[in-house]
Amino acid sequence: MKLTSVCAVAALLTGCVTVQDYPNMRPMNMETIRTLGKAQVVVAESNNGIEKSWFMTDSSAAGAQYGLLGALVTGVMDAIMNAGPSKRATKAANEIAGLMPADVLAASLMEQLKSKIPAADVAPTGASLASVSTVQKITSPDAVDGALELVTSYTLSEDASAFRIISHVTLAGKSLPYRTPYTFKGEMPDSEKTGPAYRNTFTYHSAQLPVPVLTGELQTHLIESIKDSYKDANGAAPAPDSPDGKALAKELEGAQDAKLSKDEIAIFLTREWLRDGGAMLKREVANAHAFIATYLVQDLNSIAVPSFAGQDQLLMTGTDSRVVRRVGAGSEAGSYVSAPGDVTSFTTYGNAIAIAKVQSEKITKLTSQAHAAKQKKKK
Repeated sequence: MKLTSVCAVAALLTGCVTVQDYPNMRPMNMETIRTLGKAQVVVAESNNGIEKSWFMTDSSAAGAQYGLLGALVTGVMDAIMNAGPSKRATKAANEIAGLMPADVLAASLMEQLKSKIPAADVAPTGASLASVSTVQKITSPDAVDGALELVTSYTLSEDASAFRIISHVTLAGKSLPYRTPYTFKGEMPDSEKTGPAYRNTFTYHSAQLPVPVLTGELQTHLIESIKDSYKDANGAAPAPDSPDGKALAKELEGAQDAKLSKDEIAIFLTREWLRDGGAMLKREVANAHAFIATYLVQDLNSIAVPSFAGQDQLLMTGTDSRVVRRVGAGSEAGSYVSAPGDVTSFTTYGNAIAIAKVQSEKITKLTSQAHAAKQKKKK
């Protein structure tokens, strides 16, 4: 079962940092299922809301060889390169939050989970859900004893053609110790001695929007959108010699070419998700939550042990070509994935995210409250 990490040619490119002995997923066993019975479910509030991913340029490694001067130069260059994409990503997150606030996300997931609670007159078999509530992990970071906790992220892709929802579920409790399902020739590794009794990941990939074809009219709209993204609160454009002014000039130059970058595509496709009051976005979120709730209940009653060398298991093929599968191999073996079957291009999620201003302010406030409470407790 154990994975031996081999740092060969790939290690020269990506580095070899950690060795994971077993898949991330931890299955229930019959004893844990019987002990758990009806489970309390706790949904973590979504502090980021729906994030907008983007690609952040980082030239620090290239400039490091030239010392402090190199670091300063590359820092200025990166600031100019990243100014526009960062602002537009934040603007997209702000617009999405206006139609689908973070608290609506938690409420939608809770609704789907509550629909899986058995009726009072139904005799329980195996593990089932008993109640659903929320928790704020910034102010209450500790795991809720004996409860299933769901921490879920919502991310719009780099070009905004798709988004993914990932829910990480864990179960830990004093009366629910983890008992590894694996056998060992030698001493048990530390990673298998402690931790949650159950753990798994559920990933939903939305339908993919078609990428727009560049036309003269679209290019005109693109140029106006770029200019608009650099205006301040009073509608004024940045001074030409300012960092924002230089970044604007560079982006307008790029908008004159004959192709759309992922960042430029996102300007148009974000509008598609927001069309009709965000109807398509809301529908996909509801579908994702239904997927999570359905397969979580099934998985709680599965004692199948994941393996690095397993095979994917097809669980469902929908009329719209959507496929649900249980991953069979690698570190994510045992996890569940729902993805559309008519994907035409590869979706990327960049290396950075932007969140709505309202969420950023909320995080700052909650973090301050948590710090104050911690300091008060020390006294």
